[in-house]
Amino acid sequence: MSLKDIILFPIKNFYFRNLILLVLVIGGLVYSVLGWLASYTKHNQAIEVPDVRGMQVEMASPILERSQLRYQVVDSIYSKDVRPGAVVEQIPTANSKVKENRIIFLTVNAKSALTVEIPDVIEYSSRQARGTLNSAGFNADSIRYVDYEIRDLVVDVLYNEQSVKAGERLPYGAKLVLEVGNGMTPTLQDTIPAVEMVEEDKSWME
Repeated sequence: MSLKDIILFPIKNFYFRNLILLVLVIGGLVYSVLGWLASYTKHNQAIEVPDVRGMQVEMASPILERSQLRYQVVDSIYSKDVRPGAVVEQIPTANSKVKENRIIFLTVNAKSALTVEIPDVIEYSSRQARGTLNSAGFNADSIRYVDYEIRDLVVDVLYNEQSVKAGERLPYGAKLVLEVGNGMTPTLQDTIPAVEMVEEDKSWME
């Protein structure tokens, strides 16, 4: 067999020619699929998340949009140390690398103080009352002992030195004072109003 016949054999052979064509078709399909996946997933393309903490949502919105990112406000808290309406936290965090069109979840500072309803803790033990009030969002770690025959029993709840009742709403984190019995019965003098003593006028006898 001549050199020419050897060179032309793959072209003239039906099976070999089809095998080469099949390899070329498969290779083209694989290349196309990989190229499409790279484009679809933005392979090797990442966006740095800008830091929008401390900004009003109205200011943060165009900054995120320019970075081809979306945002969603998912929660609000209240802090007197942060301007109302400002972004307090963002997820993912600033300078993180994300894909285009990623949603950035924002937590903002509420524009007014959150209020919480006071639970009924009268006649609770001081420990139980503190746990209940603190769980509700108050700061109830202050105790003031007063004369009451049952020791360690809550007889009143004070806010800014004023008695408050169950069901009233106070700012979240408000500092409360619990008046707790000291185990002593109030004396008779404490329970009877003082009577002003007026000296009798005896001038008519003179």
